[in-house]
Amino acid sequence: MRKPTGVLLTMVFVIGGCASEINRYPAQLSRMNPPQETIYVASQTVSVHLDSGYERSIKAGTEFVDLGAITQGRVLKPTNAVFTVEGAHMHEAYPVVSSGRLVGFYLPVEKSFSPLTESINLPLEAKELPQ
Repeated sequence: MRKPTGVLLTMVFVIGGCASEINRYPAQLSRMNPPQETIYVASQTVSVHLDSGYERSIKAGTEFVDLGAITQGRVLKPTNAVFTVEGAHMHEAYPVVSSGRLVGFYLPVEKSFSPLTESINLPLEAKELPQ
C-alpha cells in the first residue's frame, strides 16, 4: 500500500503557510470636537513586531494628528504616511497610544482595535499647527 506522503506534505505547507488573522475587537472612536491643533512627530524610528509575525516601522519624522480616543488610548492618524497591519489580510491602521506607549492599532475601516501583546515606547514631540 502506498503512503500519501506527498499529499500530506502539501497540506502541511498550505495550512502552515497561511497567515493568521489579526486579533481585533470592536472599538468606538470618540472624535475630538473641535479638532486638536497639534501635530505629533515621531522623534525616532520604532520597530513594531505584530502578533501575526510581521514587522512594521514607524519612521522618525512621521507626523500624526490626534483623531480622538477609544477605551485603550488616543488614536493618532498619520498625515504623511500610510500604516497597515497584516495577517491573513492587510488593514489600514492608526497607532493607539497610552501613557507614551504604543498599545496597538485602530483599524478605521473595521472600526476595531488590534492590540499588541507588548506595548512599546513611541517617542513623540508636539508641535503647533501653523495658523
